Amino acid sequence: MKFHCAILLYVALPCAVVAQEANSAKAPPSEVKRQPAPTQQKAFPIEQYDFGAQIQALTQPDMPIPALPVTPPVSEPAPSAGVPKDFKAKTDVELTATARQAVEVSEQWQSQANVPAAGPDGRVLYSYGAGLPTLVCAPLRVCMIELESGEKLVGEPHIGDSVRWNISPAMYGNGDSATSIIVVKPQSAGLDTNLLITTDRRAYYLRLVSKPEDYVARLAFAYPDDEQKKREWQQHLARQRQEAAESARIEGLSPDAMESMHFDYRIHGKNENVRPVRVFDDGAKTYIQMPPEVQHREAPVLVVMGADRKPEMVNYRVKGDLYIVDRLFDRARLVLGAGKKAETVEITHATNKDAK
Repeated sequence: MKFHCAILLYVALPCAVVAQEANSAKAPPSEVKRQPAPTQQKAFPIEQYDFGAQIQALTQPDMPIPALPVTPPVSEPAPSAGVPKDFKAKTDVELTATARQAVEVSEQWQSQANVPAAGPDGRVLYSYGAGLPTLVCAPLRVCMIELESGEKLVGEPHIGDSVRWNISPAMYGNGDSATSIIVVKPQSAGLDTNLLITTDRRAYYLRLVSKPEDYVARLAFAYPDDEQKKREWQQHLARQRQEAAESARIEGLSPDAMESMHFDYRIHGKNENVRPVRVFDDGAKTYIQMPPEVQHREAPVLVVMGADRKPEMVNYRVKGDLYIVDRLFDRARLVLGAGKKAETVEITHATNKDAK
């Protein structure tokens, strides 16, 4: 029986194909429509399908061909019972009164008018700390932020939008006149972000805005509060250089120069804490050389004895272990401490008749 069914199936299939081709030649072309992807179904076990009924249907044209059973689509997992359907993640935080006041103070500073002024070489000058400075840039243009001369960057600048803005540090000049700059380039127009720059002197906070065509080529700062400090600093550096030059002149004396010094001074007192190593002068200034360890402990005070044997204050400076007195004297005294416990050493010139 199975053999005969197979033969009938083998004969019936070509006939069905020929009939189908004949019908398709007469039938008008059908419109093809894209169907949605079928819903994922569970796999049907092939061993449960009745192949005998299928073969029998092919041999008997009047008998319908049984179709494969369709399993219901896989349903989506039900949402968790603990999360409500109308749940929305929280994207804002309520501020306290103190936090709100802090935000308002910051907004007032940012909106404060910081009127720019024209500087040299095309610079646009903002007063440092007098409000939020704004740098306007444009695509395909280079803008630069110029810092104070001699100011050095500490770490990398921090920008709010590091994807659509390009920033890079640079420098021009040498030594104390070297100037640090930040090169800024936006990738498109309509951007708004902020920038933080930290240096060895101060921190800069700026707003960056990009426009299609408008831009500021060179932005710099004025430091009104620092002008006086700058002058005082320059004066201090000048005094240091002068003192260093005098110290080098004394410490680097050649043997010929040492021979021209006058060493005719006497030291009275055996207290090692205040007793100098030697005393000499060059005809205009007096030099008192102390032991090297005096640099690491309390130094004695120098007073000059007047004609009435009363102590007088005198201008002098200490450089390392050397006292440099801006005059000559006949009698002087080194004093450490006060009252009866004061330690004293007296220095007299050899020509002084009253010398002990």
